Amino acid sequence: MIRCKGKIYKLDTPNTTLLIGLNEKSAEYLYYGKRLSVGGDYEIFRSLREYENVQLKLVSSFGEGESHRSGVACQFSDGSYTTRFVFTRAKITEKPDLAPLPSSYACAGEKKSSKTLCLEFVDEPTKVKLFLYYTVFEDSDVIAVSSRLYNGGKKDVHVKNLPSLQLEVWGGGFEFTTFRGEWANERNKISTPVTGGAVLVNESRIGSSSHAANPFVMLQKAGSVYAFNLVYSGNHKESAEKIITGKTRVMVGMNDFMFDKKLGYGESFCSPEAVMCYAPSVDAASLAMQRFVGKHIIREKWQEKERPILINNWEATYFDFNREKILQIADTAAELGVEMFVLDDGWFGHRDEDNSSLGDWFDYEKKTGGIAALAESVRERGLKFGIWVEPEMISEDSELYRKHPEYAMKIPGREPFRIRNQLMLNLADSNVQKYLVRVISAVIAETKAAYVKWDFNRTMTDCFSKEFFGGEYFHEYVKGLYTVMSKLTERFPSVLFEGCAAGGGRFDLGVLCYMPQIWASDNTDARCRVNIQRGTSYGYPASAISCHVSASPNHQTGNAAALETRFNVSACGGFGYEMDLSKLSETERETVKAQIEFFKKYRKTFQFGDLYRLGNLGEDPNAELGGFMYVNASKTQAVATVILENFKVSRKRFAIAFKGLDAATMYEVSYRKQSNYADEPQKFTVSGETLINGEIPVDLLGDVAPERMANGMFTRCLIFKKAVQRAKKN
Repeated sequence: MIRCKGKIYKLDTPNTTLLIGLNEKSAEYLYYGKRLSVGGDYEIFRSLREYENVQLKLVSSFGEGESHRSGVACQFSDGSYTTRFVFTRAKITEKPDLAPLPSSYACAGEKKSSKTLCLEFVDEPTKVKLFLYYTVFEDSDVIAVSSRLYNGGKKDVHVKNLPSLQLEVWGGGFEFTTFRGEWANERNKISTPVTGGAVLVNESRIGSSSHAANPFVMLQKAGSVYAFNLVYSGNHKESAEKIITGKTRVMVGMNDFMFDKKLGYGESFCSPEAVMCYAPSVDAASLAMQRFVGKHIIREKWQEKERPILINNWEATYFDFNREKILQIADTAAELGVEMFVLDDGWFGHRDEDNSSLGDWFDYEKKTGGIAALAESVRERGLKFGIWVEPEMISEDSELYRKHPEYAMKIPGREPFRIRNQLMLNLADSNVQKYLVRVISAVIAETKAAYVKWDFNRTMTDCFSKEFFGGEYFHEYVKGLYTVMSKLTERFPSVLFEGCAAGGGRFDLGVLCYMPQIWASDNTDARCRVNIQRGTSYGYPASAISCHVSASPNHQTGNAAALETRFNVSACGGFGYEMDLSKLSETERETVKAQIEFFKKYRKTFQFGDLYRLGNLGEDPNAELGGFMYVNASKTQAVATVILENFKVSRKRFAIAFKGLDAATMYEVSYRKQSNYADEPQKFTVSGETLINGEIPVDLLGDVAPERMANGMFTRCLIFKKAVQRAKKN
């Protein structure tokens, strides 16, 4: 809800308040924190800022006398960069449409209560106007923020930087928390003190949101956590800086690296949408972001729609498969209760290795025996059919390249830089966009696919387009990508699209607007996945995180892990298997069958429950215990995976604090029976309060002999159900 009292706008969410104060020529943040009561004396916050002689700015730009990193940057026709934006007016309006960029949305029935505060500023000498938009939602503590520049002058303006969001808060002592990594080691949580004299930057410059630096970040200290994310899949930059006047500044938006957008008279440029929230703790901020993504980013059809359990053939066969082998895996999968078969790379053109055929999205009949017939054979076995594509790429050994070499991303007169033996398509070209919509539509129509895995296996290098100025290229590519994704998802609303970028290289809110789940990482090692999935869970819901049980020893790391351990770690939102099920022993088949039955029973809780992190395993090098907990909305059911890493002599009993339960409720707690433990599942009844306080010992190891435990990782899955209260007999 948004209210105006005098010259102060009060933006309320269910648990927080943002106060924005208006002056004759400026606007400032007065307060952002715990929700304030209606009718309070909000002017006190303005008085405090005046007493401290500190203004918490909504926007900053070069030319205001600051020595700190500024936000908006424009170059004018005379070569100058100075702007001084003066506040002109405010109004409550509807949420702006940022198309072709995706953005959050209000659910049906909530649009009237989802309002936007629009603040208008102008740089008088140039007539350039700046618009800032703040949108609140009835059911969420997250606020959506975006910005727009409008050229009202007669001469061209070059936009060099336009952050989506600038937030300034009073005081210091904060840590800037980012989620960084590399291929197969994504989203490691790293917290760095924000101290004077340095700007902490989290950014991508490679054309995608990247493996290295996820756009989700937090500014935190004891009792105050601010979380941020960006609805964008390209180059981004988030920064935190302590300013000598006693405040801390965060900026979120597109990266200004190689960016230059020319605006003629009457033209506008919109930033991608950023989102932010305040909470008193990291867990509370994480839950707010998870719930917001689940209800206002992922489109309504998929918000509560159960995701199928699938088998993907990639690690089972790689490129070496034929019709018989695929159907052999499908037969076993159907027997075990799997619901979908996904045919991965190698089904098109003449693709037998990674140096050919990308762009030729037509059947490699010699391998498939006819892709349409193969898909139908899979369906006859009671499985849905899914298929892998990598639409944004092109091989030089392909019919598409021979016919349309101009479709490739390359610079005339310069040898292109190849990664994974492939080039990228120039999605800034509308002809390429039309081609992709046409051929991927044909693939889906021919196979009647219920699922499409959309991969993206390299970074941008030779960025060039005859249609666009060089500084616009990265952004125009991303706009072209969204155009293609939008048309395909609108054309095939019942198809489940899964995002992938060499694993987790494009795990962002932009992709999630079209594809409700994303492959978390190409690294399927259970030990590594604990940290990858843990980092991902801070900003994204379980339903968006795709995880599979793979072979042991693991293909990426060589580590071995028990089949039950691999399941316990992988049992998350988008669950499945990535191995040759047809080669399992009879005992292993029974284990997988039981795993699938268990997952189906608790699927709604796994996929749509609140996701909590247990312990500190993966973050603290001295931590012994960790895990994950999924709690349904009513707090009547929960599932937890507790993980012990590296057994120590004489340690067989451990205690861990559980999360998300109702302290006043009695819960019946039991272990899932696992094939790698001989003991029968225990069962006991205990209060939520006791579980939350971590006073119940968790017997992780059962009767497994200590000599078999060296360097192992041991997991137990626990089920929590609200205990039935029986009436007392007279």
